[in-house]
Amino acid sequence: MGEVGVKMVVKVIEEKKNPLLKREEVYCIFEHPDKATPSRKEMLPSLEKILKAKKDLIIIDKIFSVKGRGESKVHVFAYKKKEDIPKEKLEKMQRRMEKKEAKGKTIEEAKPEVAKEEAGKEPEEKPEEKGEKEEEPEKEEKPEGKG
Repeated sequence: MGEVGVKMVVKVIEEKKNPLLKREEVYCIFEHPDKATPSRKEMLPSLEKILKAKKDLIIIDKIFSVKGRGESKVHVFAYKKKEDIPKEKLEKMQRRMEKKEAKGKTIEEAKPEVAKEEAGKEPEEKPEEKGEKEEEPEKEEKPEGKG
């Protein structure tokens, strides 16, 4: 059990060795009363201490928030070597952490980016908007017969 921040406590529930995938699979509970579910970035330092592994060798697979309580169940993979981490798992973890950082931007900061993206796109026209409907091409029926 390790303390994180002011009031966040971590409890390891289950640890499994998975020699086939060269990793250790761990389920833990993060207690965070009176706070929102912590981000992966906030969880990494405490997992690093508990699992005795470097941050770049830890993949936080899933976070399950428990409704009505200030705790989250977390599924974590810890690897021995960077080469053992599947490329897709590593990329997925990086995307998730970047997505969280992008959400942290204020609306004003995000608006210019959206405006630039939309300026480069051509407006899409839908036939329904013009009052026209696309007609399906008529299918030619071939008579069934021998040879």
